[in-house]
Amino acid sequence: GGAPLQLPPVCTAPVYVGDTSASTIIVAVEGMMFQYQLTQDDLHKVFSRYGVVNHITVDEAGTMARITFKEHANAQAALSDLNGKVLNGLEGTLRISW
Repeated sequence: GGAPLQLPPVCTAPVYVGDTSASTIIVAVEGMMFQYQLTQDDLHKVFSRYGVVNHITVDEAGTMARITFKEHANAQAALSDLNGKVLNGLEGTLRISW
């Protein structure tokens, strides 16, 4: 026999099914030469290439958006691929974060 192996408790935040925070990224455009407004339609076209987009919210000024993917891995891929990219013809740089 011997005593059963005691594993230390794992300290992780609980992830609930349907919890959106794990797969939501923040998108902003900086350094624009003129006022450009992000739209849900434009954002959906770009980000849906990475996976199923559950929700897009754009702030009132149209300068920042929150994009929630169905899968965390899709959000990670979009962030890795697009963060720091310069938008063609807009002179703006995409800034993407969690």
